[in-house]
Parts: sequence; C-alpha cells; structure tokens
Amino acid sequence: MNKFLPNLWSTLLLLILGFLTIVGVIAQIASNPNLDSWTWRQFVMLVVGIFVYFTFSFVGFYYLIARTKKRGICWDKEGVYVDFSNHKIYWYEIEDIHRMNYPGIGKATVISTSVEYGQEIQKRLDKWKSTVSGYSFDIFWLSVQQSKVMHEQLLHEFEQHKKSNATA
Repeated sequence: MNKFLPNLWSTLLLLILGFLTIVGVIAQIASNPNLDSWTWRQFVMLVVGIFVYFTFSFVGFYYLIARTKKRGICWDKEGVYVDFSNHKIYWYEIEDIHRMNYPGIGKATVISTSVEYGQEIQKRLDKWKSTVSGYSFDIFWLSVQQSKVMHEQLLHEFEQHKKSNATA
C-alpha cells in the first residue's frame, strides 16, 4: 500500500504566502497607524489580508502536520483514506472514481459515493474535518505528491475491487 503524502512544494508555498500576507497587513498598519484617517478601502484590504493569512496558514500547517505524522491518501482492503485526517470511505460505498478539471485550481480525483450510504458517511465523518461536498470527495492533485500515479493506482484498485465483487 502506497501512501501519498501532502505535496511539500504546495505546503511551503502556502506558508510563504501566508507569511507575506501578514507582513503586508502589518506594513499597512505601520504606514498609517492612525485608524481614524483610514478609508473604507484600507479597512477592506485589512480584513481581506487577515482572512487570506489565516486561510493560507491554516491549510499550510494542516499539510505540514499531516506530512510530519505521515498521514496521506492511501487505501487498503476495506476502503480509501480520502484526506490527510485519515477519514475512510469503504469500497462498498464508492460508486465511481474519475478525474475532473477545475478551472483555476487544476485536476482532482473525485470519489463519488452512493446516495444510499450518504447518511452513514455523514455520521461517520466529522463534517468540519473532511472534504465532503454532497456525496463526493475531491482529492486535489496540487495537494498530493505523485498525484497522477496516485490516481492511476487508485483507479486500478477500484476496478479490481469491482471485478472481485461482481464475481462473488
């Protein structure tokens, strides 16, 4: 079983962009410390900068912690670990696995689950920690090392599992 860890370059890029964003926010505050003379655009940029900082930093540290704990996308006889928090989807719950292109984000491996298992999956997974959207799970290729290899091996394993269940 191969384990595909978070991409190191994506992790570093997110952490660097988060750091540069907070430096920009601090520089904006330092250049005009009197908040009474600020325009509404400066306040909007301050709020956006802080939001971007926390978003990039959160995702960057999430990937960094997952790398250090050796958590990755992988699968076994029972199912697929769909994120870096070790959330598992069982093979019998998976309806289809395919590749999708998202404009501006890139490629992703999409794992579609059966509607009949939707409630069971929602109960089992923590909604805030999983990448669940409806009844599909997206594994973005930007976030995974050797993403093309991961996709091909996962697709092959899914086909093997479907064949073994069809003959049984």
